[in-house]
Amino acid sequence: MFGDRIDQLDIRVGKVLRFGKSRTNINLDIVNALNSNDNLGYSPTFGATWPAPTSVLTARLFRISAQYEF
Repeated sequence: MFGDRIDQLDIRVGKVLRFGKSRTNINLDIVNALNSNDNLGYSPTFGATWPAPTSVLTARLFRISAQYEF
């Protein structure tokens, strides 16, 4: 028996800024942009709650990052 298909969309938007000889990369990451809550694992024991999910996909996450090169 197989579980549902896992659908996850990750997005990254970035911008490169140049100041003389230095360069800065600024990024915005969105992990699990569609905020799906698919099950990743199921309990293998048979009983009243079979198949109970043991873990789900992590929630939507925003991350801002920067990299400075000189």
